[in-house]
Amino acid sequence: MEPFVVPIVRSIGGVTLGVVLSMIGIVIAWSLYVFFGGRTIETWMASLFFSAGAGAGIATFTAWLHIDRENGWVLALTAVVVLGAGILGAWGGYQYGAAQEIECCAMPTVSPVYYTALGSAVVANIAGIVFATIRAVVTRNSKTQIYNAVN
Repeated sequence: MEPFVVPIVRSIGGVTLGVVLSMIGIVIAWSLYVFFGGRTIETWMASLFFSAGAGAGIATFTAWLHIDRENGWVLALTAVVVLGAGILGAWGGYQYGAAQEIECCAMPTVSPVYYTALGSAVVANIAGIVFATIRAVVTRNSKTQIYNAVN
């Protein structure tokens, strides 16, 4: 039962924490944009995608972290993969949310920023799952397992 429960719990925790940290990142990006006098929409979009993706990437990295079993290069590669996936997910979520308009009112029912946060969290966690699966398969096939005689 454990091989199924642990990834499910990590996924749920990663998505939940990812949405929260992504929204916090969006609030910080909006605050910086307003208080530093951002003038172009490109500046706002770049800060929106990077902050939402960074929040989701940090949450996913935390959810799928194996400190005791990994070296620094694998941890760095994990961070790059989930942060990149979070940023791409934020962009995709915004594109999806911006296209959700009701024909009669020409307004989206939910803000595209909501889809930005959700997209970044989901895509970052999917990347975390894929990376953890590949890491587990490579580790299982390449290393000789030394079994503990005590346990």
